This record gives sequence, structure tokens and C-alpha cells, in this order.
Amino acid sequence: MNNMIAVRTPFWQLLIGMVLGQLGNTMAAVIPLALLLTLKLVELDPQNVAANMGMAAGLASLVGIFSSYIGGAVSDRTNLSFGRRRTWILAGSVLAGVCLVALGATKDIGQIILYWCLAVFCINFAMASLSALIPDQVEEGRRGMASGIIGLFNPVAIVTGMGLMTALNSIPTATKFDVIAGVVVVCGVVCCFIIKDGPGLRQLEVNQVQEKLTFGEKLGKVYPSPRKYPAFSWGVLTRFLVSMAFNTQMFGTLYLMQKFNIPAEAVTGVAALTMLIQTICLALASFFGGMLSDKYRKQKPFVEGAAVLVAIGVFILAFAPSMPVVFIGNAIIGAGFGAYLAVDMALTARILPNKKDAAKDFGIMNIAGTLPQSLVMAIASPLLAMGGFPVFYGVLAITGILSAAAVIPIPEMSSKPVQE
Repeated sequence: MNNMIAVRTPFWQLLIGMVLGQLGNTMAAVIPLALLLTLKLVELDPQNVAANMGMAAGLASLVGIFSSYIGGAVSDRTNLSFGRRRTWILAGSVLAGVCLVALGATKDIGQIILYWCLAVFCINFAMASLSALIPDQVEEGRRGMASGIIGLFNPVAIVTGMGLMTALNSIPTATKFDVIAGVVVVCGVVCCFIIKDGPGLRQLEVNQVQEKLTFGEKLGKVYPSPRKYPAFSWGVLTRFLVSMAFNTQMFGTLYLMQKFNIPAEAVTGVAALTMLIQTICLALASFFGGMLSDKYRKQKPFVEGAAVLVAIGVFILAFAPSMPVVFIGNAIIGAGFGAYLAVDMALTARILPNKKDAAKDFGIMNIAGTLPQSLVMAIASPLLAMGGFPVFYGVLAITGILSAAAVIPIPEMSSKPVQE
């Protein structure tokens, strides 16, 4: 008896479903953090916004780290006829929407932080299952295109969400949370209606396998053995390092105010313009990078080159003498990170140790991408005190170069399509 039931959705139908699911969950994850949480906290406790926001973002970041892993592991072992991926895409999206509605309605700071952490937990459950659909259902020769198209819609989700919030500027903040909640629920439901899915491991077979495992093999179920699967660990390292370089962008507004003396009342417009430039370049590079990777059946040169581009862009910002140079640096960072995410997702799908653990292992990769947010926040103050933004950006630009170097030991994809 087969361990898994093979179910495949037609390629373009699958992409439409994944794009919708990704769009809703990305909007739910980013828009509250970028805008709505701040507005909510300003309404309730304007004197302690920074401290409360730091608490909410910090705790949610920790929740995100372990929920990506747990969500993936649970999805891999779900044995429901509705589908091991669809079950958690639907549950995660709906429950995230419920948490966002509750967050918008409450007037207690502690409950705001609690509901935001719960929302992040649910979003990561859905995202882990969405990511695993690529190794589950997309053939190797089309994974670059699939990853590129999905990567294209991440910035689209952010820009759409911010545009929606701007259009609804006059409505109460609680209602804005309701709108984002509605988007993530509708997108999750429609996504599950479009894609096809099946159950995962039979529970009896899971129990039989667990009984036969040695202690070392059980540890390998938590994290794949670096000795047996070195490519996966190199993949985790390269994702971690390039994310360190990219997360310098969290300090973009402070950078503009301190380096170029842009006043607080004017910095929002300038920051929005730099973000728009970066987002456009990220979207285009994500789309074309994935397609070219599939066409030439090469992944490593695209991932290496993209990581180097991110490093160059960050280094340009470290010593930018004027705003036009800042715009150029942000464009290069966007192009590099967009191409990186598109092709790296396809590369990750190829080097997964075991397709039956795809969502769990993608969860590990997601941790490698989110952990740098906390680490960059931790090292920012000492580096800025040491030498300002030239030192801060300069040091983290090096991590982009190291990310490119970490790709070298990973084997390249076959020059001929792999029969799956």
C-alpha cells in the first residue's frame, strides 16, 4: 500500500489557487505589522507605542519561528480526505481572520499582543502548507516558473493591502482589521476550492515507522541529518545569510531621517517611493528569474548572482551620497531578493530530503528566513554606535556575499527533466 495518495492539480489551476492563498496570508501578515497595529496602539496608549509595538512584534516573531516548523510537521502527517495541505490552508486562514477581528475589537494592550501572536501562528500554519504544494504537485522543470509567479504576488499583496488601507483611510481601525480578516478568509476558502489535494501518511504506517527508528533517526525527523543531506543544510544557511542582508531594510525610514536629514513630516512619502521602486524590481526579477531558471535548467547561478546583487545594493546604501543613489541601491536590492526568492524556492523543493516531510522542512527554511529579523534588530544598535549606517550596512552586506558562497556545495539540477 502506498504511503501517500498522489493528487495533482492542473498546473495553472494550482498556481491560481496558491497565488490567492499566498496573497491573503501575506496581506494578513504584513499590513497589521506595517500599519494597523501601530494605529491601534496609538489609539489606546500613545505614550508607549514603541514599547508595546516592540513587544507585539518580538513575541510574534518567536511564535513565527516555531509555528512554521510545527505547522509543516502537522500538515505532513494529516490524513484527512479533505487533504493534508488544504485542511491547514483553510483552518489557518479562517482562524487568522477570527484573530484579526478579535484584535480589532479589543481595547486591552495584552489582548492585542495575544491575538496578534495567535494570528501569526495561524498564518504560518497556512503558509507552511501552501509552500509544500510546490514539491507535492509541481514537476521539477516548472518549479522555477511556479516559484517566480508566486513570488511576484508577495509584493503585489503588500502594495494592494496598503492601497486598500489608504482608500479606507476614513473608517475606524477596527473595521480595517475586519477588512483584512475578510480578505484572508475569502482567499483561503477560494484557494481550497480551486486546488486538489489528498491525505498524507496513514497513521498506522506512521506508528510502525516510529517504532523502528533509532534515536539518531528520530533526531533526523526533527532536522534532516547534515551528514546524509548536506545540500539541505547549505540551503538553510544561504537563506539565512541573504535574509540577514535584506533585513537591513527594516531601518530604511531611520536611515533616511538620520543620513539625509529628512524631516518626520516628509519621510513617509520618500520611504513609500523607495519601497515602491524596490517592490517593482522585486516583482519583475521574481517572475523572470524563475522562468529563465527553468528555461536554462540552472538554479545555482541565479541564486548566487541574486545574493551578490542584494549585497551590492546594501553596500551602495552604506555609502550613498544622494537620494538618486539610494533609489538605485533599493532597486538593486529588490531585483536581487526577488530573483533569489523565486529560484531559491525551486532549489529548496529539489533538495528536500523527503517529500513526505516537505511542509516540515519548508518550515525550517521559513525559520531561516524569519530568524534574521530578530537578529538584525539585536545587532543594529551596537553596529550603528560603532560607525553609523556605513558600518551597519557594510557588515550585513558581507552576509549577502557569504550567502552566495554557501550555494557552491549544493548540486545543480539535472540538465534533463527528472521523471517524477
